[in-house]
Amino acid sequence: MKIHPAMLCAAVLASSQALLAQAAQTTTAEPAYQSQVARYECEGQVRIDAAYLNIDNGSSFATLYYKDQLIPMHIARSASGALYVADDEQNSFRWHTKGKMGVLSFLEADHTATEQTLLKDCKELEQD
Repeated sequence: MKIHPAMLCAAVLASSQALLAQAAQTTTAEPAYQSQVARYECEGQVRIDAAYLNIDNGSSFATLYYKDQLIPMHIARSASGALYVADDEQNSFRWHTKGKMGVLSFLEADHTATEQTLLKDCKELEQD
């Protein structure tokens, strides 16, 4: 049975929300958060799905579905927009968004490596 990529991202988002709810039971205040699932179409009509989780304490996470793999990411410092960096440093994807646009790149763990753009001109699609 083939699972739709947006469903995978939604499942990751739901599990993150469940973890937040569980954490709230051990504290007196429930953490406030916002979540979103988005689909992007990039140059060459390549699609990528993303699930975002933003917590009021400033933490922000994304999980991308790209080439049949889920890529968990965390927010990193960026001059503008939002930059998410893969949690796995050996598989270091980078997802930079600004407004409704995004760019997916890859930076090898080697300190002499240069960042390679994998997908550009990614535009968020309207939700069905």
